[in-house]
Amino acid sequence: MKLRRIAYTSKATVEFTKRDLLDLLHDSRAYNTLDNISGVLIHKEGYFLQILEGEPKDLNDLLARLRKDTRHTEFKIIDDCLVDKRMFLNWAMGCADFDDPSLSMIPGVRSGLTNPEVMESLINRLPEVATYLHDNLTYQQIKGITVDKKN
Repeated sequence: MKLRRIAYTSKATVEFTKRDLLDLLHDSRAYNTLDNISGVLIHKEGYFLQILEGEPKDLNDLLARLRKDTRHTEFKIIDDCLVDKRMFLNWAMGCADFDDPSLSMIPGVRSGLTNPEVMESLINRLPEVATYLHDNLTYQQIKGITVDKKN
């Protein structure tokens, strides 16, 4: 059976702190693990780009919940296709917060997540983007583990 992959963008309705983003990811990972959904969430300057993969019915259910979620607006699906395999296997939800200066930008994303040309470029280069994220996200970013740093 084919899997479905969806990429969408949205705008946060409130400013997301690092704690808010971690809480969102914690909840997403719990539900996605139950529904066997994988993917990645990219955050930059109050905008989100999320790529989700899973069984078509499970993604339909998730999309219905996402459309009702008041934490974001301007929900727009930018790619919706059937695929043979996952790009984000074993990721209940990885997170790339590109507001964090310690993370390098994907080439072309420096201008933000609101530019339609950037979105088209990202979708066309999705395998390259997935490889970049796999290679550059830390274990903590993939698994959502916070590390206390004692000074």
